[in-house]
Amino acid sequence: WLRARLESVGISPISNVVDVTNFVMMETGQPLHAFDLHLLAKADGKPTVVVRRATSGEKFTTLDEAEHELTTDKLLIADPEKGIALAGVMGGMNTEIKETTQDVLLETAYFNPQNIRATSKATKLQTDASYRFERGADLGVTDWASQRAAQLIAETAGGSVAEGAVDAFPQQPEPVEITLRHARTDALLGITIEPAKAVEYLEGLGLEKISSDDDSATFRIPTWRVDLKREVDLIEEVCRVHGMDEIPATPPMGCRGKNKFDAKHDAIAETRGILAGLGLNEAQGQTLISDSAAQLVATDAVALEYPLSSDMNVLRPSLLPGLLDSLRNNLTRQNHDVALFEIGRVFAPNQPERRTIALLLTGNRQAAFWQGENAKCDAMDLKGIVEELLETLGVFGVQFEQRSEATKFFLESAEVKMGKNIIGQLGQLLPPLGKQYEARDAVYLAELDLGTLLQRRTTNKSFKSLPQFPASERDVAMLVSEAVTHSDVLAVVKKAKPANLVGTQLFDVFRGKNVPDGQKSLAYSFTYRNAERTLTDKDINAAHESLVTALKAELEVTIRDS
Repeated sequence: WLRARLESVGISPISNVVDVTNFVMMETGQPLHAFDLHLLAKADGKPTVVVRRATSGEKFTTLDEAEHELTTDKLLIADPEKGIALAGVMGGMNTEIKETTQDVLLETAYFNPQNIRATSKATKLQTDASYRFERGADLGVTDWASQRAAQLIAETAGGSVAEGAVDAFPQQPEPVEITLRHARTDALLGITIEPAKAVEYLEGLGLEKISSDDDSATFRIPTWRVDLKREVDLIEEVCRVHGMDEIPATPPMGCRGKNKFDAKHDAIAETRGILAGLGLNEAQGQTLISDSAAQLVATDAVALEYPLSSDMNVLRPSLLPGLLDSLRNNLTRQNHDVALFEIGRVFAPNQPERRTIALLLTGNRQAAFWQGENAKCDAMDLKGIVEELLETLGVFGVQFEQRSEATKFFLESAEVKMGKNIIGQLGQLLPPLGKQYEARDAVYLAELDLGTLLQRRTTNKSFKSLPQFPASERDVAMLVSEAVTHSDVLAVVKKAKPANLVGTQLFDVFRGKNVPDGQKSLAYSFTYRNAERTLTDKDINAAHESLVTALKAELEVTIRDS
């Protein structure tokens, strides 16, 4: 049973005598040590143990077979000839309990916590005994612990317990008494606790009430409560027993102020959390960049009058050059799958500074996996991230308008608009520029005006109950001009307002066989549902026909046979 109990708390069994000392230590919190009595030197014909300071340079070998050179501030348990234990830390090899041991001397003690901690640190010995002595042992349990250990050794190892004990106690300590002021308890906890209730709590924890009146109560602290040293410790115990959940939460005194930037800070933190949740890593670029990098994205930049370096001589007009530098740092370290975002301020001449969001994608869409293909990121991945960000923030009415020609930065790109206002852009980096930044795959970038997004967002949340009636889908494959975009189709659908239409999904884009030059095939799935009843084919067909008619009239589509 003894071995099983020790193993259950993570202590490896050694021998019956040593196991008993470890068991009693775990049972009472009082470390003990057992010596082989016949290995102790004698004085006046009797084995003798003393407690003394080590001499300067004295060497001592502990049970882990390590030799330590001691200083005069280290405490030793010793016999008349030699040290036999490093007090409060570990015993010595010279009096170790072995299979041949016949008589055992048990030692229990209370040591100054500061001295034991200093010895443990200096010798680099962190033991179960030092851990407990450093934090303060129970002064009143030493004798009981030794008697308990002697009893268990007799039961597990045989033999008999010698009568009496040697007790070297220079001075009995005065009992610790602490006064609890009830007004102080209420002031510190912020609630009112009845004085009788507070006294009841502490007496229930084993504290002895010495005196009490309307204003305060004095308690005698048991020796085993070494953690109770001040009035505030008693207040903490009252709080713990009363229940932390019974104390209402209030703002800390230093946090009661309010600043107009608080809401903006929270919105920025929310944006950062959304992008991180979408799988992007945050980058932090420099506010100062080179004028050559600035010219990639702007015709003019705010120049420093006295720059320290030609690489940092203008304020950044965009976050994109900084993201490209972060990309190069990743690529040169063999990280070719990169998804980054940055939130920061940008600057333009004679204009107020703005806060924007920049995104960058390149490489594989997902991490390498043994099952399935490793597809590369494309423009739709970036557009999807932008759309998810806008939707989660509560920004609606955003449109993507493709540019007809390449720019000096983008190969293909689109403007992000809210009404007639341009709030951002996204696109694919020019391949020659990508090579300058060590890119081997296509690089996709986007930048949005965060200030405008936060001004135009809708924070109100609405709830819709789950549908009770089934939905019905109608698929349409149609030939359209290459100039027709998905946004054009959605605009026609929105304008037509077919009855009971709840969803529009583009699921295929095809160019090739049986599709004329200058055209493409788009396949859509339209979902119809009514919240109050099950729709009939007649209901759905009528609405769907009106939608198809609108598509033919507005976009001149040709419906392909299924």
